Amino acid sequence: MFLNTFLRVENLHIRVENKLVVKGATLNIEGGKVYALIGPNASGKTSLAMAILGHPEYEVVKGRIIFEGEDITNLPMPERVRRGLYVSFQNPPEIKGVKLGYFLERLMKRRYGKVDKNIILRYSEELGLGREHLERDLNVGFSGGERKRVEVLQLLLLKPKIAILDEPDSGVDIESLKVIASTIKDVVEEGTGVLVITHYRNILSYLKPSLVYVMGEAEIKMCGNVEILDLVERCGYSCILKGVCERDANEGGA
Repeated sequence: MFLNTFLRVENLHIRVENKLVVKGATLNIEGGKVYALIGPNASGKTSLAMAILGHPEYEVVKGRIIFEGEDITNLPMPERVRRGLYVSFQNPPEIKGVKLGYFLERLMKRRYGKVDKNIILRYSEELGLGREHLERDLNVGFSGGERKRVEVLQLLLLKPKIAILDEPDSGVDIESLKVIASTIKDVVEEGTGVLVITHYRNILSYLKPSLVYVMGEAEIKMCGNVEILDLVERCGYSCILKGVCERDANEGGA
């Protein structure tokens, strides 16, 4: 559906509260493909995702965000969402007093101009979230796996052109991981381009990304095929961030 969709981030510098949290990031996302963004904690991955979405706390001080050939760097967040961008939360918030079902209905109304409760229920059940979840306050009392399934449920309903999923595999059991990965594969097959931010290799073994970006010290240090994951698994991030494989050095000196 969106196979020609293209998001390009060019030399992006991002500032939060007078601190530069991303320096010179460049990456591409095409429709119908999976990409991975990995790196140590506090390396700038979530900041990059929030800036692409247009979160007002993340100021772009240099560089551009190009979506389908148009510079959207200064577009407000709601307009980016309307055009087909979606970013999931690393830690989905609890919202008391707002039922999950009502929240999803508002999403559908904003995206399509109409609501289909049958579709909401069907997608919910496919993800193991029944009618009882739809009648509960958003994420209140939900397990980690249930919260992540709610994020993926939004992905199914919105059918965005480009989706950035911030740690969809964190805090989930193996069963939830399989369901989440299967759903992501389904939307990719329909043409959505997906960037998965993760610390773990398990979900990537299901998704098989076309390209892996490695972020560290607020910069994208490397990009390449899935063999990068083998390097990180063997040596950690030191090989990429420092240019030296400490494990090989230690083994050589033994």
